[in-house]
Amino acid sequence: MSSKGTILITGFNGYLAGRVAEAALQAGYSVRGTVRNLAAGAEVQKALLGLGYGSGAEVVQVPDMTEPGAFDEAAIGCSAIIHLASPVNDIWTLDPREVVRMAVNSTTGILESALKAGPQLQSVILMSSAAAIFDVPTEPGVYSEKDWNISSDPAVEKLGREAGGLHAYCASKTAGERAFWRFREEQKPTFSMTTIQATYFIGPPLVPWKTKEQIPFSLTNLWKLLRGEEVPGTMLLYDTTIDIRDVARVILWSVLHPKEADGERFLCASATGGSQAMADILNKHLPELGVAKGNPGEGYEPGYPSTSGTIAFDGSKAVKVTGQDWIPYETSILDTAEVLRPLLKS
Repeated sequence: MSSKGTILITGFNGYLAGRVAEAALQAGYSVRGTVRNLAAGAEVQKALLGLGYGSGAEVVQVPDMTEPGAFDEAAIGCSAIIHLASPVNDIWTLDPREVVRMAVNSTTGILESALKAGPQLQSVILMSSAAAIFDVPTEPGVYSEKDWNISSDPAVEKLGREAGGLHAYCASKTAGERAFWRFREEQKPTFSMTTIQATYFIGPPLVPWKTKEQIPFSLTNLWKLLRGEEVPGTMLLYDTTIDIRDVARVILWSVLHPKEADGERFLCASATGGSQAMADILNKHLPELGVAKGNPGEGYEPGYPSTSGTIAFDGSKAVKVTGQDWIPYETSILDTAEVLRPLLKS
């Protein structure tokens, strides 16, 4: 074990988790990651080994995170717990009420395990979502940590299966985070508790995708541009993004500063670009790709502020507390494009 202790990271093979593990190891922690499938975790271990982190990452199998006590053994002895895993792979097929139930059970389950982890545990961080801060339908405006989704949970309760996948996703994220804060209020644990909300993920993963089917939904429009399609429309609801390396940094800051982070929500939202902005960036820096030109310069503001657009987000709180600005949007797009380019041949 390292001098700083061990950080438990759930959902170890996810898009964000590899970068969180990398940040934790860089800071001197050991890492213990949970996965449903050990083979998936081995890929992350291999990537971290290639970066020179030796045996700093351990992988533990947790087949069903909604089962009582699922994380008990994995949490023992940890200095911090970072809960990134989602219990549901496909929100569009399950009954929305079941999606919400699983999200709440997963959140309360890891918190119950945290109570048994030992006195060395200093912090628990929950990866929530921007979906927990805006309603559906979504009113125009600039959203921040002060806002909550208050429409999706009632919609799921009232409409059941007819509520649909979007309400199911938003309600599950909101209910999971509400359960997190309710636990803090009722149990008054000795460890710090923090939640992170994020807009659409961009940025290069630690483990490159091997097939185009593995590309996350948040990169749909970037992938379409790289494939030679015409400039797509907007993403679902909004176009604001955040680089996963920035999210990992804010999460690690919360681990390193448990007193300052305790009881806080941090919204990670860095830029509002969109498909036309991505096309302009790619044509400027990677003209050899022959990306569609569309209508250059239209539909976005210079500097890509996250507070621009009909549905916008203010991520300034996280910037202020960490003392570090977000990775520039153009850097994120180009770094992500480089990881996606090899898949064009498949």
